[in-house]
Amino acid sequence: MLKVYSVKNCSLKSVIKQIFSDFNLSIPVKVFIKPNLGGRYPISQGENTRLDIIDSLCTFLAENGCQEILVGHSSLLSFGHCRYDFDTLIKGSKFYRLRKNRIVKLINLDTVERVKFQVDNNDFNIPQILQTHFYINLANLKTHMETGVSLTLKNQVGLLPANERMRKHQKDLDGSIASIGVVARPNFNIIDGRIGMEGNGPHHGAPKKTNLIFCGDDMVELDSLACRLIGIDPLQVRHITIAQDKGVGRLASDQQFFEYQRYFISFRKPDECYQKYKVVKVWPNKACSGCIFTLSEAHRKIRKNPFILLRFLLRLIRLGRLDVVLGKESQRYRQKYSSQAIIIGNCAKDLAEVNPGCTFLPGCPPGEEDIIKLLT
Repeated sequence: MLKVYSVKNCSLKSVIKQIFSDFNLSIPVKVFIKPNLGGRYPISQGENTRLDIIDSLCTFLAENGCQEILVGHSSLLSFGHCRYDFDTLIKGSKFYRLRKNRIVKLINLDTVERVKFQVDNNDFNIPQILQTHFYINLANLKTHMETGVSLTLKNQVGLLPANERMRKHQKDLDGSIASIGVVARPNFNIIDGRIGMEGNGPHHGAPKKTNLIFCGDDMVELDSLACRLIGIDPLQVRHITIAQDKGVGRLASDQQFFEYQRYFISFRKPDECYQKYKVVKVWPNKACSGCIFTLSEAHRKIRKNPFILLRFLLRLIRLGRLDVVLGKESQRYRQKYSSQAIIIGNCAKDLAEVNPGCTFLPGCPPGEEDIIKLLT
């Protein structure tokens, strides 16, 4: 079952009350909520779960008999100076304000007890609280450069420990997203699309207002409907089709799409690469946020220092074009890279081996200062 709510001119409190009524959901004694908090400061609109919806949800649950609400998230994949631990994450998202509700506890998923599951000979260490609490998966409505979209299925990657998340990026990310859905089944799913993100999400896209909230008990069904309502073919989103094949859920029907077609709003699809300074292209190729944000931090330092920035700009003038390539699937757009591309991170080593004219910087991830030296 799924439903889509237009929340224009409605209070969140009334919408949440309507959702629980429509789905005939009884108030659980203990609840675990997994939001999407993947953004780093400064956080863009549509990048993170908004405080108001989770605050309204917690208030509604508390007022109707719930005795414990755990709001959980892991530290973000990051290293060195750009490390983004749990406390920084909570502060940046302002989620610490949820503590005013006496039954709400903010928990660091890096520290919780876990249960090991196997899917297709791959291990998945899932928080034990999914077995003891009513689990609400609270995702955002976002496009994603590496997975097409970031909705309820993708949101569950944040349940895994950091080292495991990195390994999944290094192997088959889409297959791993689908497999998590086999062993982690939310009791209820919400996609907050009031302000989504289109284009180069999940971090560098543009906010897109829809005034919509999507709800349902089947992640595949819900994600596939959300895709169709923003102009993306769910059959082209690999982790959704794999999840259906693995029995996680079923695709939304044409009848369900026609029921909500009046809410259709086209989202700009993600590009193959980021464009910077008109002549720089950064190709993420399913890199994890370790390499992506270390590169971003190196770029921030370059812009902050006028002398280093001048060296960088002079180099761009000399080159005329610069391709920076990351990620395990770095050979996906091989024909589109310049012959003197810069290849960053161990995951892209295979590309470096077959392109001797390129410059390769190893590391998982490489250091910021090494990246700066290479770029300038």
